[in-house]
Amino acid sequence: MKPGFILNYHDRSKNPLFESHDPSMMWDPVSETYYSYATDSAITSEYKQGIPVRKSKNLVDFEFVGYALSEKAVSEGRDNGDFPPTHGFWAPFVEYVEVKKPEGEMVREYRMYYSATRAFGSSESRIWLAVSNHPEGPFENRGVAANTWGTTDLEPNAIDAHIIDDTEGKKYLVYGSFFGGIFIKELDPVTGLPLDGDEYSLGDRIAIKPKDSYIDGPEGAAVIYHPKTEYYYLLLSYGWLGDDYDVRVGRSKNVKGPYLDESGKSLDGESLGLRLMGSYCFKADNPYAVRPQKDFVPKIREESYADWEFDGFRGPGHGVPFYDVKNDRYFFVHHVRDGARVICYVPKEPDKRRSFRMHYLVVRQMLFVDGWPVMAPEAFAGEEDISLNGAFSFAIEDGKPVLSEGSDCKNAETFKKMLTKCWEWIILKKDDNHMVRSVTSGLNVSKVQAVAGTFFDYENSSQCYAIAGFTDEGLMIWGKTC
Repeated sequence: MKPGFILNYHDRSKNPLFESHDPSMMWDPVSETYYSYATDSAITSEYKQGIPVRKSKNLVDFEFVGYALSEKAVSEGRDNGDFPPTHGFWAPFVEYVEVKKPEGEMVREYRMYYSATRAFGSSESRIWLAVSNHPEGPFENRGVAANTWGTTDLEPNAIDAHIIDDTEGKKYLVYGSFFGGIFIKELDPVTGLPLDGDEYSLGDRIAIKPKDSYIDGPEGAAVIYHPKTEYYYLLLSYGWLGDDYDVRVGRSKNVKGPYLDESGKSLDGESLGLRLMGSYCFKADNPYAVRPQKDFVPKIREESYADWEFDGFRGPGHGVPFYDVKNDRYFFVHHVRDGARVICYVPKEPDKRRSFRMHYLVVRQMLFVDGWPVMAPEAFAGEEDISLNGAFSFAIEDGKPVLSEGSDCKNAETFKKMLTKCWEWIILKKDDNHMVRSVTSGLNVSKVQAVAGTFFDYENSSQCYAIAGFTDEGLMIWGKTC
């Protein structure tokens, strides 16, 4: 099996995960189907406002099925009063709900939380709740769950919604982007709207960047609970949507925090969080991509580029941790941008940032090592749950892995067979969001705690053996056989 997207193929009808930005994922127990919802976005497709929807039976093969919001909901959501109408809706999150009303009647519905902002870069926004009796819609607006219209830039921005139910059955909205940080606000489980009835109530802040940090953010936050570790995990993104965009995490025993990094520092003003993923580039001899001939004539504008060359993945992030209840495993669903230079906008002004336009939805295994999540080094292609192999320890000496004593799990035996192969490594620094390219030598690490398994090698269109884990200094590391 191969991943659900192929690079350099800019036709959403045939490459359905193309043009997916700020994606979320939901398992629908009724239709037994996975559904993904994303920000209104179009690059080569005809633009339409209303939340694009994709579906899949296996988290690999997807189908683009249309738009979720009704025309009435779109009209209501884009109304900005005296200001120009909102052109697009952002970062939707959808859940299926079965909840009993006080009088005993059962409520069964799909709830979509989506964002409408006054303008790009504004902190004045609304998070609408729309409901439907079908995951593909049409969704009709029920009301506003969070409203920061009329607030200053020192307060939170009501976008990037995520829903978390705590262990006591309480429901919370996690939201915020840049400005005043990330907030959590309690909702009424029956209606899905604010428990206090006030759309303007902000809730409690759970994350904001340290004052001395040069990195943009945070945004795209989500919280998930892991019953085995008994921790809530707050995942969020920092940086600009390009080379320095990434994913970080903190954990807490309480849904409302405090969320701490691996050194015990709070994500609420002390730490950016433990870094899980950032822009990266492994060596690529045969990337999984369309390579048209020089005389290729695209049917759609910029359908693909004849002179395309792989140059890594940029800006992975703004995703959601996703528990696959069907298969009892965890994933992280996010967007990523194609780093090929031919589709990179390089500004003439030296102080401006490069822009990578072509973006895709990525489903990635999320594993847990020593109580912390790690991301698989390759996009999901239907592989087995590698966390079942167990964690093990090893060292790296001049780029060569050396198995630690006492590592006796299933993966350790397989790992021993890989010691003589060529390896390449990527290590993400804590406070440096720049892109990282893999190295094959000169790397020395005293201890790595990791999980490993066999993956589809996106960079070489084959299979590889790869690991994901943390160094003894708390740095995220990926490694794979060359």
